[in-house]
Amino acid sequence: MTVTLKDILGTLQATFKQRAAEIMQVGEKGTILFVAQNENLSDSYKISEFTSAVFDMSDADLKTKIKQAFKRKVKKVILFEYKTTFASVSDVLGTLKFNWMIGLEAGDQSNISNYAIENKKFAVVYNVAADSKYVVSVANPSAVLSGGVEINDSSTITGIDLLPIVAGLCCGCPYNMSVTAYVLDELEKVTLPATISATQLTLYNEEEGVKVANPVNTLSTLNTNDTADMKDIAIMEAIQRIETDFQYTFRTAWKGHYKNKYDNQQLFIASGNGYLERLEELDLLDEEYPNKLYIDTNALRQAWITAGKDAEEINSMSDLDIAKLTYKKSLLLYAKVKILNAIEDCIITFNLY
Repeated sequence: MTVTLKDILGTLQATFKQRAAEIMQVGEKGTILFVAQNENLSDSYKISEFTSAVFDMSDADLKTKIKQAFKRKVKKVILFEYKTTFASVSDVLGTLKFNWMIGLEAGDQSNISNYAIENKKFAVVYNVAADSKYVVSVANPSAVLSGGVEINDSSTITGIDLLPIVAGLCCGCPYNMSVTAYVLDELEKVTLPATISATQLTLYNEEEGVKVANPVNTLSTLNTNDTADMKDIAIMEAIQRIETDFQYTFRTAWKGHYKNKYDNQQLFIASGNGYLERLEELDLLDEEYPNKLYIDTNALRQAWITAGKDAEEINSMSDLDIAKLTYKKSLLLYAKVKILNAIEDCIITFNLY
């Protein structure tokens, strides 16, 4: 069969587009960052990585805490030790990839909280009223470890010693579940805080063992961007996952790679919609809802009008025509999605005959 050069180029182009549309993948979680002071360091900081609960370490208490974090499918623990102050080396954290972070020093709890807020990282801290969708604060003042495990030569631990356990739970919990599903069998019992707060994560003693009572972060001030749903850890993790995956894919596979025309925008949308379908399969998004990515024709109209184009002409154009009138270097899109939360409440009304 004889073909022309155009036929060959057309086939190559179709293959290229198909592969481009498959680039967007669902990222994974499972890495915790431990921040601790070590005055004996020769340098200003030291980074160590652990990918298993089997390792050697002379510091028995620190070893116990790292092993606790691996209890629930955590893939990696990064130990970041600093010599003098956290503030002096905090900029180094920007080079590390992690999903959740904790500080092992009592004096660093506010520092860890502030870093998490400023850098949009998830953190578990002890007793900090952060008012943030990125910061989870544990409120229990103490607990008792089970199985003869000790920290500081005692099975009774302080609230700050709960952070590796809770962080391991948050980081290891699958996206399609809630942290309330787990029994923390490494704990024999916990002490309830004197005052229960709706924005502090509280562990409690249930019949089957120690569990999380409220899977929440510290967000309390609500507005257009920070809604009530964002108080839930499961919702915020899903939002962060989607945002991170879209940003990574755009930055590595799209930015500067394609000219800004309608055909290429539709290719990106196809890739994004395929990604959203994958999230439905993983139960992050509701499969009964039409989770889709669209060209934002309203934003396009406003952009062109702001740029000086005739408003009457722009507003008279159909949505398809305005979608094809791509705006300079910008890809203006919007998405409609429904993120699933876990079942946390049950209300049953019995009608008796």
